[in-house]
Amino acid sequence: MPRHRPAQGMTLSLPVALWIFCHVNGARGALPTAPKCDEALASPLPHTAFTSSSVFSSGYAPGYAKLNRRGGAGGWSPLDSDHYQWLQVDLGSRKQVSALSTQGRYSSSDWTTRYRLLYSDTGRNWKPYHQDGNIW
Repeated sequence: MPRHRPAQGMTLSLPVALWIFCHVNGARGALPTAPKCDEALASPLPHTAFTSSSVFSSGYAPGYAKLNRRGGAGGWSPLDSDHYQWLQVDLGSRKQVSALSTQGRYSSSDWTTRYRLLYSDTGRNWKPYHQDGNIW
């Protein structure tokens, strides 16, 4: 899947780690099951599934944007701290995401204070995520 800059990228100003969860339904033909929200989607992905607008240095590469990882410098950090930086995660196929968590850089007091969440099936047409009438 080609990767392109999301429209009006995510606002990330400090190293960030992501934890993305999915909602898993029971197999076809099985009895309905309760929603399951504890399967991490981003953590098992390879570094190549993560791309970004820029990188502060190789130790802050986008592939380090995973929770509880101590590799590199402890998270992704863009070269600039403006509102045009973005981090993109290719989940490989369509998923229903039920939670998103961020974490600051380990052994540090650096963390992101706000971000915008956009999604796309194609990597080209990005839509802001809405919940209860609010844009995230």
